[in-house]
Amino acid sequence: MNQHEFRVALGHPALEFVATRARRRAGPVERLVEPADLSRWLELAGIAGGAGCDRTLLVRARELREAIYRIVVAAREDHPSARADRELVNAWARRRAPSPQLDPDLRMTLIGPDPCRAALTQLARDAIELVAGRELQRIRDCADPTCSLMFIDHSPPGRRRWCSMERCGNRAKTASYRRRRRTPPRA
Repeated sequence: MNQHEFRVALGHPALEFVATRARRRAGPVERLVEPADLSRWLELAGIAGGAGCDRTLLVRARELREAIYRIVVAAREDHPSARADRELVNAWARRRAPSPQLDPDLRMTLIGPDPCRAALTQLARDAIELVAGRELQRIRDCADPTCSLMFIDHSPPGRRRWCSMERCGNRAKTASYRRRRRTPPRA
């Protein structure tokens, strides 16, 4: 099984879910390839531990993820979103509510009739709250031109540039340093 790297710590579960598809601008990379990838991401994101997702739910999760992505982009650009995207997200959000529970490590997990479906329901609700709430104005695109991730800028001045300083920020600063070192000083 190919273990894909997942990005978390983007400031919101819906944006972390959207990040399961990387490099959207050029050569997209699908990180939810197998049902086990979705189950693993749900556990890593702290949304549902032990969710046994099947191939049908994997396909539906990808559809939901892409609808959330298009809705967030439309909301940020102050454009109406596609009706089909709104209907899909709203349909997931109307499903039976998952119940928060504590796992043995005292972390919250969501339990429902089907943990995978319950987690997707919660992600749809999170996306609605994001788009309709105050955090929409704090969503930023990573400044790295090769990165397509969005994140919530929780910094007090609101000037964060990178999805992750350890990844994209460090890469950009290293590249800038190397460019300066190659440029001969002016005489």
